[in-house]
Amino acid sequence: MRAPWWTSVLRCPRCAGPLTASRFLVRCEVCGPYPLLGDVPVLVSDPHAWCARHRDAILAAMAEHDAVEREAVAVVEAFAGDAAVSRESFGDDWTSHEAREELAPKPVKGPAAAPLAQLMKTPGPAQWLARKIDGAKLALEIGCGAGERSELLAARVDRLLIADLSLRAVFRARARASRQQAEVAGVVLDAQVLPLKRGALQLVVAEHVVDLLDAPAEFFAQARAALGKGGRLLVTTPEPSLGAGDDGVLAALAEDAKFTLVERRDGLPWLRVNSSRFVEVYLVQALELRA
Repeated sequence: MRAPWWTSVLRCPRCAGPLTASRFLVRCEVCGPYPLLGDVPVLVSDPHAWCARHRDAILAAMAEHDAVEREAVAVVEAFAGDAAVSRESFGDDWTSHEAREELAPKPVKGPAAAPLAQLMKTPGPAQWLARKIDGAKLALEIGCGAGERSELLAARVDRLLIADLSLRAVFRARARASRQQAEVAGVVLDAQVLPLKRGALQLVVAEHVVDLLDAPAEFFAQARAALGKGGRLLVTTPEPSLGAGDDGVLAALAEDAKFTLVERRDGLPWLRVNSSRFVEVYLVQALELRA
């Protein structure tokens, strides 16, 4: 079997060693095997714990995306074992219209309708990212969600790695991105332990992810190592203080990781329209960083 292209880019999350792929497993000679589910490698530090916690959600996601094969199910069961853990669903964070690839519903008419309509016309983080995403040989998207940005990236780069801790999100975003020109692959990973070859990437996009991490400094250090000289990291977050009460924290972490700040934008409106009566409004900070 010809090795998939991503084996030249992805590395073992525990020892950073090279990986080889078979039909349902990815193997590190030092640390052993990792699951390969629906052609998506699961490269987390403890794949046994990940499979045990998410067993039901994994099998459901595989069924949803026609990736259920007897051998794949056996791999999930083998990694999950008989561990007595609480079953967890994937933390998928998308609205129903995002999942269906539909336009957001219009808010109901009333006193708030006019200011909300004006905010919706104001360029936000999605438009900022669209301006910044340009040709790259290899790009990584971390926290792919329902895949809207994945599709845009895949139309503008040569190869795209789509990453999330949720197998369901990776399946969904990969399918959406595969409509475009790029060679697309998905990977389950932890943004704080990026299993990537040093200097392999030209572009990393992390949209509304860094504020959800326990160790955001680790993410910046890992992203810096994965980017080649001149590579770029695009980061957006509605919480740039990362809980510290200082909106300069995000840029400071990037500087500590030896990134050069190219552009910083603040107050970009991000509206999450859950329904015509439930609209969340966030003011987002965006950073363009160069390695």
